Amino acid sequence: MSDAGIHLFVGFKGLDIDEELKHLLKEYQPAGVVLFKRNIEGREQLESLVANAQAFSMERLGRPLLFAIDQEGGSVQRLAAHYTPLPSAQELAGKGPEAVARWAATCAADLRKIGVQIDFAPVLDIVARGEASFMESRSFGETPEEVSKLGGVWIETLQGNGVSATAKHFPGLGRAQLDPHHFAPVISGEREEDFRFDLVPFEASVRAGVHCMMTSHAVYRAVDPMLPATFSREICRTRLRERMGFNGVLFADDLDMAAICENYSPEQAADLGLACSIDFFLLCQRSESIEPMHRALCDRLKKDSLLQAFHRESVQRIETLIEFHRR
Repeated sequence: MSDAGIHLFVGFKGLDIDEELKHLLKEYQPAGVVLFKRNIEGREQLESLVANAQAFSMERLGRPLLFAIDQEGGSVQRLAAHYTPLPSAQELAGKGPEAVARWAATCAADLRKIGVQIDFAPVLDIVARGEASFMESRSFGETPEEVSKLGGVWIETLQGNGVSATAKHFPGLGRAQLDPHHFAPVISGEREEDFRFDLVPFEASVRAGVHCMMTSHAVYRAVDPMLPATFSREICRTRLRERMGFNGVLFADDLDMAAICENYSPEQAADLGLACSIDFFLLCQRSESIEPMHRALCDRLKKDSLLQAFHRESVQRIETLIEFHRR
């Protein structure tokens, strides 16, 4: 598990364990694979893909792969055409905790049947009343209390059914006016209390024992005016790890998003990400970005003793997650 590739989660374009996926697994030895609609043609095909990729990984890497998917419900769900379509978080919020628990259990049952261990949900971003936000339908509500409560139900139900939940987008993307897929958003509030408001559901998720967290690519001027949360040591290492006590796995949201790939080199991403306690770097949309990021991670881990120490800490967290899914 010492190879730098353990920090990578990758996407690919195929429908089966074809040459592209085999090459990615052999060459870069990633910890996991992210599934998208482009990888799904039907139930039998998807379950065969996951099973065959797991067999290949055990044979070539000597360890299981972690599979992850965005299965939030509403506008963001990869399985709707072939498995149970899920209501959006906004719809579920109107129906209450029992509905959230029921649909989270349904989601977990589908994912376990496929062999997917990680759901990139729930969204814990707060969208305040009257705010125009691209996140609106994906949010459980407009107050920290309701988002914390309903997000906690999703986390506890999903994980109680054997699938790891992912609280996102830390430390809160509800105030963002721009989508980080296309732009570099800035959360312009200068007050610490604004930052604290959005943080509440994530603090609650840590108390609920959430296995995974995913960062936001926004810049939070009240805390770190220079770096996006994904690369901010103050936000990720100091606030999340040290103050909030989060010991789970931290995902950097997709580095192929414009907010990152148009502003940071792979070398900068590796250096800043490892330093601020990122465990997994997502590379989902551009296969050509995987090799430079892998090379950058290898190079930085060879040359920097402090990053080597951070790497060892990270590997322990990753091993804990893998062990949970071996039970």
